[in-house]
Amino acid sequence: MDMNDSIFSDIHPTERDVSFAQGFFTRLIDFVLEMIFLILLYLLIPRAIIANLLDSDSVVRFLIIIVVIFIYQIVFLLLFNKTIGMMICRVKLLNKELKPLSTTEKALSIFRTRFSSIKYYQDN
Repeated sequence: MDMNDSIFSDIHPTERDVSFAQGFFTRLIDFVLEMIFLILLYLLIPRAIIANLLDSDSVVRFLIIIVVIFIYQIVFLLLFNKTIGMMICRVKLLNKELKPLSTTEKALSIFRTRFSSIKYYQDN
């Protein structure tokens, strides 16, 4: 055994963090899909409702956008364990023990991975 070797040198982690670019493109794809969903929602809602919303307080409009984004994230995470951006970029979310997320962790991951121990990892 050399000085540079250790007893842990033969252990290779099975999960690897995603690169910055892969994480960026995952979020970008999800953002574009959320905007497409908002545009489709705008086109499908009757004009009278849209006119009332546009005349209302800007906080209401902001809350509607936030709710639509959260609905997209939570539906895909609960049903498929991944968003469409994660499927395209081959990324998965794991907790700090490198295990799949529980329902509570999925709900918390909507508020972004920076605020919790949940991270993006490469999907094999």
